[in-house]
Amino acid sequence: MNLPDRFDTIVVGAGPGGSSAALYLARRGYDVLMLEKAKVPGHRNVTGGILFGRYLDHYGLADLLPEFEEEAPIERKITDHSVYILSNPTGKKGSNSYKLGKITKDSFLSKIGLIKTDLSTGSDYSVLRVRFDRWLASKATEAGVMVATETSVEDLIFEDKKVIGVRTTDEELYSDLVIDASGVTSTLVERVGLRGKLRPDDIYHGVKHVYSLDEKTIEERFGVSEGEGKSIVALGEFMQGVSGGAFLYTNKTTISVGIVSPLESILRQTSEHPEKLGKPLELVENFETHPMIAGLLEGATLEEYSAHNIPKGHKAMLSHPYHDGFLAVGDCLGAFVKIGPMIDGIRRAVATGIMAAETYVMAKKSEDFSSKILSNYKRLLSPIYEDIRVSGRDSRISESGLTYGLLPKIMFTFGIMVEKIRQEKEPKTMDYRDAIQRIQERTGLLDYEEDKEYSHIEVNYEVCAESSDKSWVPACPFNCFTLVSDKGVFASFKDLYKYNLDLLHKQSAKSKGRESEARTNTLQDIRNGQVRFDHVACVGCGTCGVIGPSEAVRFGHERFGHGVKYEYG
Repeated sequence: MNLPDRFDTIVVGAGPGGSSAALYLARRGYDVLMLEKAKVPGHRNVTGGILFGRYLDHYGLADLLPEFEEEAPIERKITDHSVYILSNPTGKKGSNSYKLGKITKDSFLSKIGLIKTDLSTGSDYSVLRVRFDRWLASKATEAGVMVATETSVEDLIFEDKKVIGVRTTDEELYSDLVIDASGVTSTLVERVGLRGKLRPDDIYHGVKHVYSLDEKTIEERFGVSEGEGKSIVALGEFMQGVSGGAFLYTNKTTISVGIVSPLESILRQTSEHPEKLGKPLELVENFETHPMIAGLLEGATLEEYSAHNIPKGHKAMLSHPYHDGFLAVGDCLGAFVKIGPMIDGIRRAVATGIMAAETYVMAKKSEDFSSKILSNYKRLLSPIYEDIRVSGRDSRISESGLTYGLLPKIMFTFGIMVEKIRQEKEPKTMDYRDAIQRIQERTGLLDYEEDKEYSHIEVNYEVCAESSDKSWVPACPFNCFTLVSDKGVFASFKDLYKYNLDLLHKQSAKSKGRESEARTNTLQDIRNGQVRFDHVACVGCGTCGVIGPSEAVRFGHERFGHGVKYEYG
């Protein structure tokens, strides 16, 4: 696309933060270009939370677009936010039972601040990002924003250390200010020196399914009226020792189900205990097959599988969110809060987008886009920094082994604040096929446009071979990374463990110590194996880019709209 080479502002990324900033500026007569790497805004975006329409005064979606409840492609108004703690089910033929703890705003755990449930603003909705982001970008276009899709920003343009524009795959574009809204996988904040490479302990990892189910059945099963919906978050034994929890929320004719966990917890469990956990997908499957959830999903059809990384606000929030000619908003800023099992990011993306736009207006008055003037942005961000600070303080308990491990154990062992549920049906069985088969089946649900000439991820196999745990393999939510050994090709170390255990069964009738020997052999195979990578099924979640040394994996962005095209998001 041949574009004018000069704008007032260039916004990188057409998600909620980018579109909010662009819309605000265009309404005030500024010349704004918004660049989006996907073919359509929203095609690459995924949410595992709720859109809270109201936030800080003047900085909520309802302030930017008062008509959004009538116009936006919202799914259902969330009238009930529920938190559950679930034990693993036990059962025999024809029946099962499990223990259930429900946490409400009046529960002791809520009152002491350990688990918060009362987040309602009165304008809370389930959304699907493909539809919502496309709509929000269209509002920006209506206001006069020029939107260029299939356009990846490869680098920033500097003049005397000041950012004066961006370099896309095929042209250079200039502006007074660049607003980076390119998400958690942003390479621009690193390029400008606002932070280094993110590490696993800076990130939450989310994996999600979308199921279709007819509207009336959803309303009957969840006990909601037409147009209303329910949000469920859960923690408990189904997480297999991984910190974090699961979510489920109702859309009009679909149900979104998934898990969110600190990435380092997933890495630790998959690497240190390959016999227990092979892939993040298994945690979603554990949740979905739990008797409480299986009944809600009965008869539903799996439509989409997705994965995404989320910044830990209290770890990843930029302490210095500006540079000469440059501001960061949304996930690349790190403006995300996880309150125990509750996740909350979209409204902060909108708010930071508006704040960045306000900062541009202030700077334009003096035609000064230096850090000295742009530092007003940090002043505007002060309530969000306070949110993040409180979240970080609370996370010492809410993200600890106390909440995710000890608390459920105490509740289930002593029957504190729990009830026992019995059902006259057998528990739903897990899918015991290997990870390659299960994930390939899900990959087949997605629409990809493969780039046959360019890979946005570069892997140094020699550096990866030196790693003792090869964490890229089990952490990849798809089958992009595999381990190649003399025993075969594996996308899950749990599958390798099963292979070794079966081998020992065949070699000897002795049963004692087999599990320990199989685990030892598996860890040895991992150390000696070779990592291989195929970008075809990549969804750009960025997980591989934060694992290991910088020289092992270089993560970039797809070009010319190539890559996954989610239908729901």
